[in-house]
Amino acid sequence: MDEHMKRRLDKQRKLFTQLGIALDALTIHEKEFGMKLRGYDPEEVDTFLDSVIKDYERFYATIADLMDKWQEQQITLRELKEESRQAPPPVVRGIDPKEIEETILRLESGVRQLKERVMRTEII
Repeated sequence: MDEHMKRRLDKQRKLFTQLGIALDALTIHEKEFGMKLRGYDPEEVDTFLDSVIKDYERFYATIADLMDKWQEQQITLRELKEESRQAPPPVVRGIDPKEIEETILRLESGVRQLKERVMRTEII
């Protein structure tokens, strides 16, 4: 077995152990069954186990890919949180403070006029 395949299987075993999965592709491939007089056809069993191994490899690839994507998203999330902590508060643009002051003065004047009208109607 070449070194790349051995590292891949070791990584797969560690992941499967973390997930509570007892079988990996190599364990399935190396499994030998005892022969009995009326046992199963060894070639049929091997063919079936080969398809199980292919599924395990697909599951492993999918799980590994999803875990990598999850880790990337966690890193991105941490970076965004850090950026939001360091960023200054947003500045509201387009509002002129003088315009706000003039609007407040007009509103106050309007309130005074309303009070005067109310006072005049109460007197009458």
